[in-house]
Amino acid sequence: MNPTSSPYDVAVIGGGPAGAAAATFLSRAGHRCVVFEQAKFPRYHIGESLIPHTHGILDRLGLLPKMRDSHFPVKHSVRFVSPEGTESTPFYFSETIEGDRARTWQVERGEFDVMMLENARENGVEVRDAAVKEVIFEGDRATGVRLNGATNGEEVKARVVIDASGRGCTIGRQLGLREELKDLRKATAWSYYRGGKRLPGIDAGETTMFMIPGGGWFWYIPLPNDIVSVGVVADPDYLLGKSDNLEEAYLREVALCKGLSARLANAERFGPVRGSRQLAYRNRQTCGDGWVMIGDARAFLDPIYSSGLYLALGSAELAAGCADAALKSGDVSAAQLGAFEPALWEGVGVIRRLIHAFYDPQFSFPKFAERFPEQRAALIDCLIGDVVGKDLTAFTAALEQMTPPPGPLGG
Repeated sequence: MNPTSSPYDVAVIGGGPAGAAAATFLSRAGHRCVVFEQAKFPRYHIGESLIPHTHGILDRLGLLPKMRDSHFPVKHSVRFVSPEGTESTPFYFSETIEGDRARTWQVERGEFDVMMLENARENGVEVRDAAVKEVIFEGDRATGVRLNGATNGEEVKARVVIDASGRGCTIGRQLGLREELKDLRKATAWSYYRGGKRLPGIDAGETTMFMIPGGGWFWYIPLPNDIVSVGVVADPDYLLGKSDNLEEAYLREVALCKGLSARLANAERFGPVRGSRQLAYRNRQTCGDGWVMIGDARAFLDPIYSSGLYLALGSAELAAGCADAALKSGDVSAAQLGAFEPALWEGVGVIRRLIHAFYDPQFSFPKFAERFPEQRAALIDCLIGDVVGKDLTAFTAALEQMTPPPGPLGG
């Protein structure tokens, strides 16, 4: 076995936005942090749309000047288009947010992730090009990581291990915690186009969601360099049937969605069609003695509200705050490292409630806003990600009058 490395305060598995953010916050707090990332950046990644509630986190990370100077399209709103082609009035974030915080960006993830990781380096984080084979446990407590290597791999000791490995779910798979969410059974396929139509003015960077019959939908996300990201989400039996031919299924659905195909009439598709037969999963346990999960390593529900990057950054900041306090007190127990979890899970529960509402064929957000105009602001709060630590019981009670709530998580 290779010699054990000198110990760190924090070892982070994964250098994506969640891992980079957590390490940045903890390094600033005076802790020695190392990030292990096996991919060579810039790398490809899906999940390109930010929601406005990331504004404060990006500000606290010191990234707003770079975001403002970037060529990422500015996003002011979200719009829904019915299967018949009827467009909703855009839900503008400025209806509930004042000033600069009412806008956000559609990001090309290769560039954005490099920006995040470089920011971590600039804040004193050590970044190593290495893959983590497994987390080291002494009893039930995580004490470091073992890297992939020619023999047994190098061991790196750390007082706290943060799993930011995304869908890889390093700790979840190692401990057998990861499970699919059968109540959110959706498949997806996506690709990219050059020359897709953009709306005029401030609507040019909006996220547009095109509904398709049977509860599925397309996202239409403008990106830099005249590129749009276009993806479909639907029941796997409908989308793929018994075949895994993603390209065939994808092109069939693009052609069937008239509003979308009209926007793509003069566009050219490029690159492969990518996708997944099952999107939603969670881990039954998301923190323990000496370890905690953040971002997609915790769970992933659905891409409908573009909440993935927000939950990555938000859980990173919350977990970093708890890890900082735990390290300074000398108590890295699950209770200390996971002190943020009740508030986060409550917010995730509201997002999950909205996801189930969206897929209810008897429900629509325009109809909800018309029936409950006093809840329009709360609806927009949810669409911008302002759900953690906020009392939304009146909003969810109104939702329940139009669509039944889901069962317990994991059902």
